[in-house]
Amino acid sequence: MRGDRGSASVIALGAAGALALVALLRPRSGHAAPSPPPPAAHPPHPMPLGPAIAPHAARSLFDLGRPLPADVRAVVSSGWLASRGDRLHRGLDIPAAIGTPILAIDHGEVTRAVTADRSDAGFWVAVRHASGATSRYLHLSRVLVAVGQLVRRGDPVGLCGDTGNSRGPHLHLDLRVPAAVLPLIERAIGRPRPGWGPEMRPFGISIPGEPWVPVDAYRTSVRRDAEEAGVPLRDPSAPRNAGLTYRSVGERGEPYPAWLRAIRGQSGVYVIRERDADGQPVVVYVGESSAGRLYETLTRHLQGWRRWKGFWAGQYAEGHDPGLTYDRASVEVAVRVTPAADALDEEARLIRRLRPRDNLLGQPEPVEEVPF
Repeated sequence: MRGDRGSASVIALGAAGALALVALLRPRSGHAAPSPPPPAAHPPHPMPLGPAIAPHAARSLFDLGRPLPADVRAVVSSGWLASRGDRLHRGLDIPAAIGTPILAIDHGEVTRAVTADRSDAGFWVAVRHASGATSRYLHLSRVLVAVGQLVRRGDPVGLCGDTGNSRGPHLHLDLRVPAAVLPLIERAIGRPRPGWGPEMRPFGISIPGEPWVPVDAYRTSVRRDAEEAGVPLRDPSAPRNAGLTYRSVGERGEPYPAWLRAIRGQSGVYVIRERDADGQPVVVYVGESSAGRLYETLTRHLQGWRRWKGFWAGQYAEGHDPGLTYDRASVEVAVRVTPAADALDEEARLIRRLRPRDNLLGQPEPVEEVPF
């Protein structure tokens, strides 16, 4: 699929399409090349916007920016073609806290800015890009742009919300393109088994966002649905939270490593992760100590607690709930030492950013059930 690219699309699309195809089909690695930084100020309109395919089409469609800020973890909870009963979901759902800035994924012109919560979409924004593709941002709590406004990649277009038909705060992001662009996409990723569409005038035909939009992770159900539909997933573009260094804590019965013993008397936060069935790292717990007991608080999760203690019989006989415990041999730990006054805030920030599995047990999951 990535070898010889035939000329049929060039013939169909004409000279402009040929330029776009050449740009699009250049060899690509598994990770997208970094995008150039946006200009310091809004430039004059970079090119006419409309259905004509411009030489920038490859960048606009295949090298998009993040829809959430860099310090917010973007996890796709429901993807394109996820089942909605007798219909299919046609976008990416990314849970985020109400008020999280929602960012334009590329330069473009705002063509819709809805500030009345009167439909399933709630408050929403549409941005048309130079290629003719349109990105739409639904369920916002606040719209920050106006129709006709020019935005750059990374500009806030709204704040995440829970408006319209939504079961929890999240961004619904979808991509729609003119029919003339479909041959380019089909040459790059193939045709999804359920096909393209449906078309929504004036926005165009729905295409999957998974291959183009940078995110940090996909839920297991999204990976499964994408595989069944023949939709390729874009690997997370870069390791997140590069300031966190994960290290082994050794086997049960071994002394703890020197780096772990060195945090005695310190305050700060810790992150515990383990590998899932596919060998992928999963963050399972984030904790903190603001009382100079970072070592003790962390290592209690690594203890082989004696299950005959009264606690396990419901009597709390020896005084303490051992909390969640993990097999030392199967986890890695990252530690960040902070001033005592900052530990709680840093813990809360990392929970929002990393969405650790066991911190979120029992918390409601935002679910999008509307087949836009």
